[in-house]
Amino acid sequence: MNDELSLAGLQLDGREIDLGRLRAGTMLGLMGSPDSTTSVVLSAAALPHVAPPPRFPTGRRSGRLRVRSWMKSYLREADAGSGEAASAADPSAALTSFGLRPDVLRSRLGDLDATDRARLALAAAWASGAKWLALIDPFGSVPGHLRTGLRGRFAELVAQEGRGVVFSSNSLTDHTIAEAGVADIEKDQLVALGSLEQIVTEPRGSLPAELSGVNVYSGLARKGWLSIGHSAVRARTELDGKVFVTLGWRAALLSLDEHDPAFTSATVFEAIVTGLRDRGSCLQAKLSPVDTEMGLALDVDLADLAGVPRTQPDPTIGFGVLHPGLGATISELRTNVKVGTHVFVEVDTSALHAYPVE
Repeated sequence: MNDELSLAGLQLDGREIDLGRLRAGTMLGLMGSPDSTTSVVLSAAALPHVAPPPRFPTGRRSGRLRVRSWMKSYLREADAGSGEAASAADPSAALTSFGLRPDVLRSRLGDLDATDRARLALAAAWASGAKWLALIDPFGSVPGHLRTGLRGRFAELVAQEGRGVVFSSNSLTDHTIAEAGVADIEKDQLVALGSLEQIVTEPRGSLPAELSGVNVYSGLARKGWLSIGHSAVRARTELDGKVFVTLGWRAALLSLDEHDPAFTSATVFEAIVTGLRDRGSCLQAKLSPVDTEMGLALDVDLADLAGVPRTQPDPTIGFGVLHPGLGATISELRTNVKVGTHVFVEVDTSALHAYPVE
């Protein structure tokens, strides 16, 4: 059988996209809105010799269905797509490969926890015998302490047995196994296709920017200067023309005082807190500038409850505090900063990273 699968002409919202060629023994990851990535996975599954993504039935009676019956039904479906005569195969070896005992076949689907369902779905796809597999968020229900091992085991088998996989996920760590690259699909558009490093270090869409912890803007480089929209926040550059610009969530200093001595530049602007959220160990704010001619809309970390140590610890600054000008303790921060609060912002322009649009 051919050692490459063409992924040209896949369907996305009624239009064709080209995801290149998938080599046997590698995996291509899709990130983006679940509706869009699922439609692309299903489009790939419609190609000849590709096994369909295993999916579990829904409804009140679905939990009573025996694993053996569900497995046989899936393998019959896979026969039609991949032509590998999978329904005649003994799935025991596949179950064992993914950490399930063969006697799980006698269990009801409703008796399996989320992790075992994920293992079962991978085992079913593997038992199809298809060289090419299509999977919808295969690790999404698996907790972190088990996810890494299951993901690694799957990638190891794919490489050893020369299979090829198209899968969707919005977890950056899941895409570490995507040796064939990552496609960013947003708003029914193929935004970018490249290595994981390219996708997250030079994001062209909001999702990889969010996942890698940066704000992303459209900008313009002219006469040695980089400008972002109408903002007075500028930096020197050797680029020329239209660019994307990123700014990390830690690359700004906030204070309630416009004349805070911690500010060291003239690039200080006033902004309004328009949203607050948790992200991992961090409390984060969404800011909108009072004057778009002078400032940037941006997300910024307010505090880190993981207690990231400072280079020069200040005993007057409390645990986890990133912006003493908003409050010396987490309690003061919570009291001082709410949706609607006006703050002053200084951007570290040296942290701006620009790269060409094309």
